[in-house]
Amino acid sequence: MGHLFSKSLAIAIAALVSISTLAKAEDMSVGLASPDFVISGGFGYTWLKGNELVYASGNRISHLTWETKAPVVTLSANGEFYNDWTISGNAVFGFNGDSHMVDYDWLAGDYAFDNWTDRSIHPDTRLDKYINLDVALGRNFTLNDAVIVNLHGGLKYTNVKSTAYGGSFVYTDSDFRDDIGNFAADQKGITFEQRYPGIFIGTEAKIKHAQWTLTGLARAGVTIGATDTDHHWVTGRRYEDKYGPIPFLSLGAEAAYQVSDNAQFTFGANFEQFFRNKGDTLEYNIASGRQKDGPFKDGAGMDFRSITLSAGLKLAF
Repeated sequence: MGHLFSKSLAIAIAALVSISTLAKAEDMSVGLASPDFVISGGFGYTWLKGNELVYASGNRISHLTWETKAPVVTLSANGEFYNDWTISGNAVFGFNGDSHMVDYDWLAGDYAFDNWTDRSIHPDTRLDKYINLDVALGRNFTLNDAVIVNLHGGLKYTNVKSTAYGGSFVYTDSDFRDDIGNFAADQKGITFEQRYPGIFIGTEAKIKHAQWTLTGLARAGVTIGATDTDHHWVTGRRYEDKYGPIPFLSLGAEAAYQVSDNAQFTFGANFEQFFRNKGDTLEYNIASGRQKDGPFKDGAGMDFRSITLSAGLKLAF
């Protein structure tokens, strides 16, 4: 995890430096004190929730909920070049935190939620990684001295991976929910990873008043080639799921307080939702890597939501 986080952070910083170079080369102005380039960094906290589903003959037979609360590092950069055109990039990295997973199964032909046959609860669930990246190209439109609107489009990538260890279970063996017990505390149970590459269009509005700048952001998009991977370590099975287009929505708000000509303290909130969709499944043997079964059309489903609060420092150059 540490190596992956360091590598991802290095890539993000390199991208921000590249944006800075491009912006300065054009010698234009935007934002704080009419700078060529604005960069910001900060820390925050995020709440993540992902749903993982398995279907058979159109019926939901398994539903896993993955929830995480974790600290994050945030980085962003924005530059203006040539007649109000802009380029921007954002990066969020999550690590450690407090996670929890619950796994429900319906194996008796009754698919009402409360009539699950098997359930396992995993309080020791660990966030392996959370990465949220985007880059956008847009254009500023100045409405008056206090209001600027930016229309833009771009690319994004969201990746979240968690592993559940230990926990307790209630299974149906001979009778309904008759098998009750616990897994070994350090036993690796399930690892689930979601990947959401996508494209989006959006708008951002900035309103300046005295020493404050208020910003609102709205984006809508669709994924291209979204996938997930599900490792069931106890049974030695790996499931690879591929999805068609998944719509997503991003909303953000920021309040920035001017502390000098080139610096602001910022307070922000962001919401992101990838809506539920079904995908096709292939099953593999973990040890051999060989395919065991599939493809199962519409055999899987997933969705993902994040809410992030952050504070940071924004510098203009």
